[in-house]
Amino acid sequence: MKKIAIVTDSASGLSQEYIDQHDIKVLPMSVIVDGKAYRENVDASTEEIYNMLKNSGEGAKTSQPPIGEFIEMYEALDNDEAYDSIVAIHASSELTGTYQSSLSASEDVSKPVHVIDSRIGSYPLGKMVKTVAEARESDEPLPDVVERVKDMAENAQLFLLPQSFGQLRKSGRVSASQSMLASLLNIHLKLMFDDGKVVVGEKVRTKKKLVNAVMNKLEEHVKEDAVRTLAIVHAGNESLINEWKERVESRLGDLELIIEPLVPVAGAHTGHGTVGFGFIKGY
Repeated sequence: MKKIAIVTDSASGLSQEYIDQHDIKVLPMSVIVDGKAYRENVDASTEEIYNMLKNSGEGAKTSQPPIGEFIEMYEALDNDEAYDSIVAIHASSELTGTYQSSLSASEDVSKPVHVIDSRIGSYPLGKMVKTVAEARESDEPLPDVVERVKDMAENAQLFLLPQSFGQLRKSGRVSASQSMLASLLNIHLKLMFDDGKVVVGEKVRTKKKLVNAVMNKLEEHVKEDAVRTLAIVHAGNESLINEWKERVESRLGDLELIIEPLVPVAGAHTGHGTVGFGFIKGY
């Protein structure tokens, strides 16, 4: 029986085991450290990239896969008789060009293709990809799957508590003057997604206030938006999330918790040691 080909990029954060087990086509994004590009999970593992970011992370950059890789992949899938259609889900088009490159490369494919802008990255993007994989196993009609994923994209959120103002400044998330002032005043930030863009959601003077603000917002989403699963993501230092895990478990009882690394293409901009929270309303 023919099946849907599933395509994504490495901003989905899927494990290699899951990728192999469920036949997911992943185009690797790159983290550039000290002028050298490392493709995620090709040239270096997530752990190796974070070790490099810890030691030489200042000034790290990221880049998307070349358009030629998209073209080659779509040509191969179009010629592969094992697949009768293609669903591609990519990181937010406001932050990277992977969605646009994928869309452009898919134009000459003869099979039905649906290229979806997740408007986000990390755990929520990975969850969308897994949803398609699960639907493929149950033979759910393709139009229904596509509409469900698009709805998930509208209801996905990722909070990030960045570790490095220097990296945020270099990536354009805050200005040089904001970065200097925030560092001097010991300001703490919460970044979040708004229509695919990263925006400042909270800006407070103490860590305690930031913790309270984050916990209040998470509790609000659990109660009002039927959030049942929360991913706590970490940029290279899993020990940092233990206290957050305890807070969530004590305050948000029955919530399913997932602990996983923040995708390096995000951690490269927010700094080694960043902690985040990903979820999709209704899931």
